[in-house]
Amino acid sequence: MYTLSAAEVEGRSIVIVALIKTVEIFLLLVYLSYEDIRFLKISTYLLLAGFVTAVIFLIWGRELSVGEYLAGGCLGVLFLLCGTVSENIGTGDGALIMLLGLLLGIQQLISVLFVSLFLCAAAAAVLCAAGKVKRGSRLPFVPFLLGGFCITVFAGR
Repeated sequence: MYTLSAAEVEGRSIVIVALIKTVEIFLLLVYLSYEDIRFLKISTYLLLAGFVTAVIFLIWGRELSVGEYLAGGCLGVLFLLCGTVSENIGTGDGALIMLLGLLLGIQQLISVLFVSLFLCAAAAAVLCAAGKVKRGSRLPFVPFLLGGFCITVFAGR
């Protein structure tokens, strides 16, 4: 009979927690994408529930240092402040980016944001060229966050 060492058990539990976290983020982004497309707003209650789970993951299931998760949250705070100061990004988008920073950490958040912003710019260019939207129109951003998250997860970043 083979028994697992404490290090093997801990390593497997970290993998399971990371998988649960990835599935949670994916499902949250799928639902919030639907809301953002349909209403151009996202649920505050779901964001609050997400922040509760982020705290739980910070306490029991972190793969990185607490500082890396907090740095990701701080980057989200910058987006949140941009949302309150200007109309270019919604405050819900900023709060969601802050939540993603707390769940993913700074490095993965930067990857997700880079891909998301690229996808958003490409979609906006295509829609403008096709005459479907005008310059300065508002686009739902959460679907691009979902796309950026999926691409970075499957790319292993």
